[in-house]
Amino acid sequence: MSKFVKVSTELRDLVFVKRALEDLKVTYRENEVFVHRWSGFKGQVPLVIHHPTVTFGLRPAADDAERYEVIGDDMQMRQIQAQVERIQQRYAYHKVLAETEKAGFTLVEEQTDKGNVIRLTVRRWG
Repeated sequence: MSKFVKVSTELRDLVFVKRALEDLKVTYRENEVFVHRWSGFKGQVPLVIHHPTVTFGLRPAADDAERYEVIGDDMQMRQIQAQVERIQQRYAYHKVLAETEKAGFTLVEEQTDKGNVIRLTVRRWG
């Protein structure tokens, strides 16, 4: 029987999460009710993420309201984890670009290798 699970993340800013989801062309709904049929959990969450293979929610973590945790079904954990990894990479990409721009740097070059490692070259003109 499936169980309701919570997984900690380091995602902290929904603006960057939504940008990551848009980059990945993953559908999401804001402030929607997430229902886990088997456990009876039903609650409003900031984001419900709908991927063709899995649906899961993102809500503030109970132990740290500045971080978000993923909620979903343990029987779908492999698919959830795969999607979360993709989201976290794009989240980090947008976060790094925002922080470097804030520090006065400009993106000069971007490369993605065969292993999906993203390399950014930034410069500050002074």
